[in-house]
Amino acid sequence: MSDPEKDERRDEASGAGHAGTGSTRWFDAVDARVLLAGTLLVGVAIGTVAVGGLSFLDESPPDPEIESVEIVDSGCYEDVRAYTKSSSSGVWVGTINETSRHTEVSAQIRRTSPDDATVAAYRVYVETHNTTTESDECPGQVLYRVEYDAPYPDAADAVRTERYRDDDLRGCGFSTSGPDAGCLQLREDRPVHYSNGTVTHESL
Repeated sequence: MSDPEKDERRDEASGAGHAGTGSTRWFDAVDARVLLAGTLLVGVAIGTVAVGGLSFLDESPPDPEIESVEIVDSGCYEDVRAYTKSSSSGVWVGTINETSRHTEVSAQIRRTSPDDATVAAYRVYVETHNTTTESDECPGQVLYRVEYDAPYPDAADAVRTERYRDDDLRGCGFSTSGPDAGCLQLREDRPVHYSNGTVTHESL
């Protein structure tokens, strides 16, 4: 004959175990459904934004930078040798006349157009230092060379690089697959006024 107390304890233990296991399985099922639904929603959101052209993976174009600045030669005007290399994409070679032979230069570059502009525009600035000529010093000439990186953004169809020395426009280079880069307009907007009242455009 069975013991009622043992049977009661066996039923309680069995019922508690079953209730715990059933509860755990129900929560596991709910967690799995919530996780799956959340993953699907995130995937749909990313896909929608990407289709709209606002993908989270889009990055800004790399920043421009000055790679090097150097004085190629300097001295009295008649002593400075001719420099055969000229300016090209990523390189600016310039000459400063009637200055101190101890003149130094510094350079900086910045992008002046939005990241998604059709024409990516950059400005390279060269600033001169120690230009005062001493009374016993010969008129000097300085040749300088600046190397810079002006990236071609994926969104752009043209790149324009303006070159300024001491805030004066000295040149403009461009590369384009069709759109007008705007260098000609820069030159046309830069008239030179002479004392006799005439106006002409300065050669760059």
